[in-house]
Amino acid sequence: MILLLCCACFTGCGIYGTTKYSVTLNAPLADFSRIKELKKGSSCSFLLLGFIPWPWHKTKTPDTLLEAIEQQDIKQVVWIDSTYMYKITYGYACNNVYGY
Repeated sequence: MILLLCCACFTGCGIYGTTKYSVTLNAPLADFSRIKELKKGSSCSFLLLGFIPWPWHKTKTPDTLLEAIEQQDIKQVVWIDSTYMYKITYGYACNNVYGY
C-alpha cells in the first residue's frame, strides 16, 4: 500500500508537467536585433512531490507575473512561457515573462 502511494506521488511530476505547459509568443513584437535589451521576469512556486504547492518554501521570485513585470521594469511584454525543473521529491514551476 505504501509503495503504491509513493509511486502515485512521484508520478505527479510527469502529470503536472505535461498538463500545465503552455507557450505564448507574439513574434511581431520581438525585435531580436535588441536581444541584449530583452528582460526576463519570473514567478516560481515550489511543488512537493511534484504536484503539491508548498507555500512555506520561499523562492527568490515574486509571487505573481505582474510583480515580476514591475520588478524587472518591463514596459512591453513580448512573450510568456512556463518552465519546470523536477528533482526526485520536489520541483519548481516557473512562469516567465520576457519583454523590453
